[in-house]
Amino acid sequence: MSKPVVTVHHRGDRGVDGILRLIELAGHDGPLETMLTAMCDQLAAIAEVDIASVYVREDESLVMRGNHGFPASAIGTVLAVGQGITGLVAECMRPVSAAHASAEAAYKEVPGLGEERFPVFAGVPLISGGGVIGVLVLQRRTTPFATDEVTLATALGAPVTLALERRRATAVRSARLHGTGHGGAIVLGRAGIVPTTTALAAANPLTESDIDRALGRLREDFGRALKKLAELADEAACAALDRFALALSDGRLRERLVEAVAEPSGLRAVVRDYARAPYRVGTAGDHAADIEELCAMIGVTADDRTSVRHGAIWVADRVGAFVTIAAVARGASALVAADTATPAAIAIASAARLPLVTGVAGLFSWARPGDLLACDGAGGTVLVHPAPTEIEKLRRDR
Repeated sequence: MSKPVVTVHHRGDRGVDGILRLIELAGHDGPLETMLTAMCDQLAAIAEVDIASVYVREDESLVMRGNHGFPASAIGTVLAVGQGITGLVAECMRPVSAAHASAEAAYKEVPGLGEERFPVFAGVPLISGGGVIGVLVLQRRTTPFATDEVTLATALGAPVTLALERRRATAVRSARLHGTGHGGAIVLGRAGIVPTTTALAAANPLTESDIDRALGRLREDFGRALKKLAELADEAACAALDRFALALSDGRLRERLVEAVAEPSGLRAVVRDYARAPYRVGTAGDHAADIEELCAMIGVTADDRTSVRHGAIWVADRVGAFVTIAAVARGASALVAADTATPAAIAIASAARLPLVTGVAGLFSWARPGDLLACDGAGGTVLVHPAPTEIEKLRRDR
């Protein structure tokens, strides 16, 4: 009896590499036509065809939004559902193949496209929610498509369908939101949601080692932030830096954090404690909000799945100095608040040239972790899932 062998399929297998690349492309942002054309390049290589086209259903029309093999001017070609063999695919919601497309009664010539040079046709419907959202068309010069090739084409349509579904889902949640800009450039990034301590109470419980690891990371953050804020002169901001350093070195606070992680309310319990004890850190007006932000950053730091990462646009209900210090240290692209920001936070963001927008009504109704955002730190505009044309308009308006 032969010994079982485990085979790792490394790079070099055109079919496997191509399908993995298709799946990767399905999650890309940027212009739809650019993404679909890149997918068509992969589809043509995998299926070994001359032409690969993706038609997207827009109302009662099918519009070519991606292509490999035809001139770039082919993009935008429009067919009605039911028109031509491609329209037949959408109408009957089944794969259709033809050995010589132009000889079929359903054939519809598109002037200037040059389809007659590629008469062998296979089209598969891209189906979502019980309806056709597009059609994938493969064409070549000779050799009719065999049944297994039509099966392959149908399978290859799945990543394309995924890409179109994703675009439709994000389009439903696209929005232009307005707030108050406090300075900074127009930046593009993924939303990283800074949680409240109430939300953290419902998350996975932390351990003592999690607390120590998070506090250590925050001390490193403080050191990096100090270098970036060397010229900071604002009195309130400098006082906030002092409070941050004091909180990170407070042994009693560390002990209370370790005790709290075993309690049902977790870090939220620490916030309640410090709200009742103004003598522990800072002044009565500042310490409770500071500790709440510190606990939020501990929770974020201890969570490997957090969306609050380097390069993200940090989104919070309210922005204070401690979150801003961490954002500066960790290379956030921008800060956006549904409510207000403290004067110290505004001064710190300004000194670090970190775009900041506050008072964005409806922010959490639209933005979710990982959403693509465009943020205008000076103008105060936040775009959720912006189209490339919207981003360019935002830049022109500036």
